[in-house]
Amino acid sequence: MKRKKSVKRMLVLLLAALTIGLVGCSNGNTKGNESGGASPSATSTDPASNSPSNDELVELSLFVDHSWYPTKDWSGAIPEEITKRTGVKLNITVATDEKQLPLMIASGDLPDLVFTSNQIVRMSDSKLSLAWDDLIAQYAPDFVVDDERKKLNTANDGKIYTVLGAYSTPEEWAQYPLATDMGPGMMVRKDIMDKMGNPPLNTLEDFKNVLARVKSEYKDQIPLVMNPAGWIRTYFASQFGAANDGLVEKDGQLVHFLRQPELLETYKYMNSLYREGLITAENFAYKNEDQAKQLALSGKAFAYEWTTNGAETFNAQIKANGGDYSYTQLVNQLNDQAAIYKNSAGWSGTFITKNNKNPEKSIKLMQFLFSEEGDRLAKWGIEGEHWNWNEQGFPEMTYDKLNPEVQNELGIYWWANLVGKAVNEGLFYYTPGTQTAAAEVDQAKIKAYNPYISKVKPDPDSKEQVILTNVGDMLENQEAKVYLAKTEEECIAAYNEMVKTAEDMGLADYEKWANEKYNEVKSN
Repeated sequence: MKRKKSVKRMLVLLLAALTIGLVGCSNGNTKGNESGGASPSATSTDPASNSPSNDELVELSLFVDHSWYPTKDWSGAIPEEITKRTGVKLNITVATDEKQLPLMIASGDLPDLVFTSNQIVRMSDSKLSLAWDDLIAQYAPDFVVDDERKKLNTANDGKIYTVLGAYSTPEEWAQYPLATDMGPGMMVRKDIMDKMGNPPLNTLEDFKNVLARVKSEYKDQIPLVMNPAGWIRTYFASQFGAANDGLVEKDGQLVHFLRQPELLETYKYMNSLYREGLITAENFAYKNEDQAKQLALSGKAFAYEWTTNGAETFNAQIKANGGDYSYTQLVNQLNDQAAIYKNSAGWSGTFITKNNKNPEKSIKLMQFLFSEEGDRLAKWGIEGEHWNWNEQGFPEMTYDKLNPEVQNELGIYWWANLVGKAVNEGLFYYTPGTQTAAAEVDQAKIKAYNPYISKVKPDPDSKEQVILTNVGDMLENQEAKVYLAKTEEECIAAYNEMVKTAEDMGLADYEKWANEKYNEVKSN
């Protein structure tokens, strides 16, 4: 999922004990009980919940560096409750494209807060952002973050400018075993599968055969539509056991994901889908995910590649729109080599810029949203009104939690990404007996975690960053040639040409630097 991709984990915050540094061991977490986790209380003992009420309302500007972000403003019962408890109201601007924030950085025209994943290294700069550890020491000395997150979020200058969300420690996952973790997924039309007699879907060849039948027998259907917002390739890469981006460890050495033999197999398979008319060239030209989603929500897509919670998310929308069909999530893996590399220490981070008009309110807002009380309020709603704790170890919602219209009306879930834990997101999605839970339980078997690879990040404008940027731009421009090749031989040749171009750009030098940096990270 860079996606998260899925959605998917939380924004974290740090704290300094009454000394200069941050203190380890986050508070407010109770030990899990025998039923799978203690009930979180609305009257939490977190410092954030015991802070004095805010007499003065402060409005802060927030730039969301994700053009696809579904929630566009600070409205609804949940943002109103957060404002009531913190004295902060956010004025939201959602990016129009990925070039907008770099232009703002270059001009110095930054808002109070920036929420980004693409510009984390650049924003982790004392010229642009205020260090959280300094703000915590000055304004919120009782704001505590665990040692693991401190290690994973320290910038190259030794300061911490954000703590990435959508991450949880092994201890947090162990505390709530029913928390599921969203990943890449595939869904198919249940009604059409029934009409075809539910042919087998146990292998990648089975999947292609089913798509071919749909193409032959259901002329009004596009056999497969892929979500373009960072998800194209993710599902099939996982089925072939390929890392989808970044660096991956092979035999103790880091290599760029482009070099993986498993990635070439992914490309070859996807190219075969195109050559057989099972995916369209237009799918690779979509500028945002709404173009792809509308094909599914209007009944034109048989299969849809997105996330493990995709079927139930779409089904809620289809039902609300009066549709008479539904999707089934594929639960089992389609290849013995399937693997998912979880090399991230989180997803996006919230930065408090040097233009910020009220750093004290800003860091205290982060503290509140990082607390169990604040994270669960933003993700789940108000206890007793929007959710109740099930003794088996998960929250039961009183609303249609997967319906985007309901989410937007309440202002629920999405603003928790500013600072939240992956485990609470996982508990949000858990529903006993659902397709989502079944898919994610099965997918957990193939996940390999190494968040310390995420520490291997070059400095902005460094030689290594220039190489990485150039390779990324090259992939964006040339990858379509691999997918849309007329023959498998041309597909392989287009892939080899990408590797050669990356080599000419200095990929080997980047990997040499990455391994030297990785050895430093491991020694620390």
